Amino acid sequence: MSRGRKKKPAGGKKKPQASSAAENSLHNRILAEFAEIEPDEDLLEIELRAAEVAAPGMDPLSDRATKQLLDLISYARRRPGPGTANLLAALRVFAATGQPAVKADEALRELMAKGLRPPVWAERIGRAEPGECWLCRDRFDEQHIVLCSFSREGESDHAILALIGLGGEIDELEVIGDPAGVLAELRENLGEEDVLERISGDRARQLLTDALIRTDPLMPEQLAIESLVISRLRLLGEVPPDLVDADIDVEAAASRFLAANPEFGEEHRELVEWLVGFSKQFEPRWELHIGPELMVFLADDLPEEATPELVEAWIRWCAAERGLSEDALDEVLEVAEGLFDESDPYLDGVGETDDVAEVLERRRFALPDAHTTIGGEPVDLDPGDFDDRVLLVLGEHPELHEAVAGETLDPGAAELLGTKAMVVHQLWDNEPPEVWAAARTLREQGLDRTAVLDRLRRVLLQNAHESGGGIALDVESYQRALNALR
Repeated sequence: MSRGRKKKPAGGKKKPQASSAAENSLHNRILAEFAEIEPDEDLLEIELRAAEVAAPGMDPLSDRATKQLLDLISYARRRPGPGTANLLAALRVFAATGQPAVKADEALRELMAKGLRPPVWAERIGRAEPGECWLCRDRFDEQHIVLCSFSREGESDHAILALIGLGGEIDELEVIGDPAGVLAELRENLGEEDVLERISGDRARQLLTDALIRTDPLMPEQLAIESLVISRLRLLGEVPPDLVDADIDVEAAASRFLAANPEFGEEHRELVEWLVGFSKQFEPRWELHIGPELMVFLADDLPEEATPELVEAWIRWCAAERGLSEDALDEVLEVAEGLFDESDPYLDGVGETDDVAEVLERRRFALPDAHTTIGGEPVDLDPGDFDDRVLLVLGEHPELHEAVAGETLDPGAAELLGTKAMVVHQLWDNEPPEVWAAARTLREQGLDRTAVLDRLRRVLLQNAHESGGGIALDVESYQRALNALR
């Protein structure tokens, strides 16, 4: 007689899926966090918390993200309590894509009709009095800083601070306290040709809305406050007009350049049109943009047939067209010189009396390659630059990239990177020279580069001590220990 399990009748209770259980756990955690909000808690902190929860639904093209937010609202609706009231009151303001905001409002009103009490701040959240708006821009129009302050009765002033870079994209976006202090700092650090001007709320809304549209995607920390920023933008003024780029006729611009520079003929037209198009691609807001940041991007894409004479003429012509000062022009030309600099970075600082072969051997042992990958992104670096050497060392440890980016590096890993970079710096500078002498001895004993650097790193640690949050080296003791390896 079979003792196998009996089949359950069809339609019986199903085992919950793992994904549903995970979502319910997340929803419970969010409700618990919102239940902890005290009636007198700082309203800006509540808004920041709500904006972070609303962030996944900020992308109107992401049906999945919107569904996740709707699922959270539906989950909260079935579990009335303090956390539910706080969450729904916040999301009806900051779930800015439409449907989730409407659903949050409907759910809150339904539960209020059944006796759920809304938070004391329910009618104040998302509201503030706009204050002054300021724009700080550099002489090339490559960096704009927009500062808009807001106030509420009984609270300290706060502000939206945005750094808008080349192409009108957001480099940094923050909600900050002490806007008056930040404005004072901007005034103090103003460059000779920088402009700091007070602007209208309408103008500030236009600049920030334009930047949000152009920036795709936002960084996670920026996305977490996007709905709060949008909420504040609505307080600043009228809805800005649609985004319009500069109307640039590439062929006509090339013809104007050739007419102004007769030393270049029709055989150069294709290159000139390429340069105009490149400028248009990276900075569509202004006609014939030129600036040092654009030169940095140009370094990666400049066609081989472009000559220093042509590029310099193009820079001078664009600078004249845009009305740049002589100082500004000189700055761009200085950066542009690097476009044609074919010197070997491994010979940086080498004098006539130095042994070039020895320098190259030592430095290429310290850093075999000036190209690395960090966080999945390939980068070309300058091994002659102190900070770039640190990045090249980091590039050799992809297993640590995520921890470095998240600032969660454990002490042991931090010690590994720091001491390895110290040894690399010493080899690059040949200071002290005993490091390279010891390295050569260890190589002759059959150790590969990784093992040699690790051995030197351990010798360094044995002759160092903590000092002021860093490492202080007993140089004489270190030199004796290195000599002992030979």
